[in-house]
Amino acid sequence: MRTYLAIPLVVAVLGSMLAAPGCVPEAKYKEALAAARRANEQLTQCQGALRDMRTENQRLLEDVKARDGVISARQRALDDLLANHDKLSDDFKALYAKYQDELNRGQTPTPISMAILPAALDKALRDFARANPDLVEYLPNYGMVKLKSDLTFDKGSVDIQTATGDALRKFVEILNSPDAAKFNIYVAGHTDDIPIRKAATRQEHPDNWYLSVHRSVAVQKVMTKAGLAPERIGVLGFGEYHPVAPNAPNQKGNAINRRVEIWIVPPDRFLTAGG
Repeated sequence: MRTYLAIPLVVAVLGSMLAAPGCVPEAKYKEALAAARRANEQLTQCQGALRDMRTENQRLLEDVKARDGVISARQRALDDLLANHDKLSDDFKALYAKYQDELNRGQTPTPISMAILPAALDKALRDFARANPDLVEYLPNYGMVKLKSDLTFDKGSVDIQTATGDALRKFVEILNSPDAAKFNIYVAGHTDDIPIRKAATRQEHPDNWYLSVHRSVAVQKVMTKAGLAPERIGVLGFGEYHPVAPNAPNQKGNAINRRVEIWIVPPDRFLTAGG
């Protein structure tokens, strides 16, 4: 483009000089030729600047388009959050109305179960508990799944029964889902108050403290073998000291107290380490 524009400009300058009467001094000719070249260079620079401006304009238009896309995506996410908020608000109002109705009729209100885990994870755990009613209880208010020890272990044993092992592997699939992946898992063992009497059992589990911890470790091993990352899981044992119901007199225990609780907790709870 530069060549095509330069030639007419030079020809025009030279033509005007030749059309003038008389001979043109060489100095004026060279001066006119230099002026034409400078004009041509300025024109070329202007054309380059114009191209740069058009390129920058196109880039800005693309940036605006990209930002419009981000704004639209965020607006959709906000709309989803608002819709979810409205649904939760409606659910709460319905539960509260039911609560008030039972109060007005003089009945003991049914406890309101409010989940503390994300909705999708809460639903998956409810479905899991419904599919395994003899083995598992889900407590949404605590974000906790409870294993019933009498159906998980034989008396005084830490060997996990086959049905419980299968359920735990299904449980790990839920814990590895995107909705649960950010949570840590804490396994807490509990016993009743019956002392360990058999000598062979005491060699492996000297008392209920040991038995509760060893059962937690047994559950942890099944879960990590099933694919739960070891850094997400911790084990605890509380022995007989946190019963959920009174034990029978004369150290006869209570099956309800023999349990393993699996807590699903945010990563900033109970740990000081990062990561």
